[in-house]
Amino acid sequence: MPGSVSSVPESSQILTYVGSVGFLVFSLMLTSFGYINNAWIVLFRPNDNDEFQRGVRNLDCYKTYDPPKIGCLDWSYVQKMDKFPMAFNRIYDATYQIYVAHYLSIIIIASQVFWLVYTIGHCLSLKFCVKVEKYKLIMFHVMVISVGLWIILLFIIIYETFTDQVLPRQLRKPDYEYSIGSGFWTFFLGGLIPYVGAVFCLFREQMQQSQDRLVQLIRHRRIRVPTTETTQGAEVIIPMNARSR
Repeated sequence: MPGSVSSVPESSQILTYVGSVGFLVFSLMLTSFGYINNAWIVLFRPNDNDEFQRGVRNLDCYKTYDPPKIGCLDWSYVQKMDKFPMAFNRIYDATYQIYVAHYLSIIIIASQVFWLVYTIGHCLSLKFCVKVEKYKLIMFHVMVISVGLWIILLFIIIYETFTDQVLPRQLRKPDYEYSIGSGFWTFFLGGLIPYVGAVFCLFREQMQQSQDRLVQLIRHRRIRVPTTETTQGAEVIIPMNARSR
C-alpha cells in the first residue's frame, strides 16, 4: 500500500540505521560494564598479592587474590581501616579531577542513550527522518563532541594514575605498581570504538561534507604578498593574464 511504503525509510537506509543501533547497543553495554567495574586506577602490591582500586562510581575498593575477596567504601567514608589494611587506609580522598571524570562518564552514557533513541527513530519513522534531515550536519558535530569527552576522560585517568594522587609518596614501597585497570579500558575502548562505528554509519555524508569544506578552505586561502610599508601584509589579487613588464 502506498501509505505504508512512505511511512518508513527505504530499505537501504534502514540497514544503515540498524547497523548504527547495533554499534550503539554494543557501545552502551561495554561502557556500562566499564562504569560498574571499579578497576580504573589500580595500585597493586605484588608481595601481598592485593590491590587498591579507585573507579568513578563513588567507590574505593580493596581486593585480595588469595583468597579472592573485594571490599568497597564510599569516597567520603572516613574510617577506611574498617575494610582497608595498613597503607591503603591512608589513601588520599578522591580529587577534583576524579569527580570531573565521574560526571563525564555519566554524560557519556547519557549521550549514548540519546543517540540510540535518535537512531531507533530513524528506523521506525520516515516522518522523523524528514524532520531531522536539515539538522544532520549539526547533529554530526554534536556527536563528535561526545568523542572528545572520551579523550578528556583518558587524559584525566592517565594524570590521576601516574602522579601519586592515591597514596602518600612516603608510604609507597618500590614494589608498588600503578596501572590503568580493566574497568577503564572496557569503558574507553569498548565504548568508543563501536561508537565511532555508529558515527560513520549515521553521518557518512556529513563527514564527507566536512572534509570537502576543509579542503576548500585550505585551497581558497588568499596569499598575502608583502610590498611596501603601506601595503605590507595586505591581500593582493594578481590577475592570471598579467604580463611582466
